[in-house]
Amino acid sequence: MNHFQIATVPGDGIGEDIIKSATSIIDLSSEIIGGFKCNWEIINAGAEYFAREGCDVEPGGEDKISNADSIFLGAIGLPTVRHKDGTEVCPHLRFREMFGLYAGVRPVKAYPNIVNRLSNELASKIDLVILREVYRRIVLYGSCA
Repeated sequence: MNHFQIATVPGDGIGEDIIKSATSIIDLSSEIIGGFKCNWEIINAGAEYFAREGCDVEPGGEDKISNADSIFLGAIGLPTVRHKDGTEVCPHLRFREMFGLYAGVRPVKAYPNIVNRLSNELASKIDLVILREVYRRIVLYGSCA
């Protein structure tokens, strides 16, 4: 049995709901298929956490992420929460720099058994992957540690 330590950052808003649903599906898959088990280590980070605590990642959060087998990241950011200089609270960009990651991968696919809400018939053939690269220098804000 393979055990995986997954640094899990639910983030903000819908990110929390998506992470909760996705982890339950992965856990169910683990039970059905067998052979692996995920330990979801929740890391508090994001705009909501910043608004509450004054920093964007919990103390020791980067170390927990660094020591994990993988990172599972939910949506981060809220339009109403900003640093004093007006920039967005976005620790995920710092994570990309820390771990040498360069792209956010966004797969988009239309499935035949799912209701298509787009009016154009060609939309039923959508199968695409968007790579969002970070080109700008990331401003590193200190953590609470």
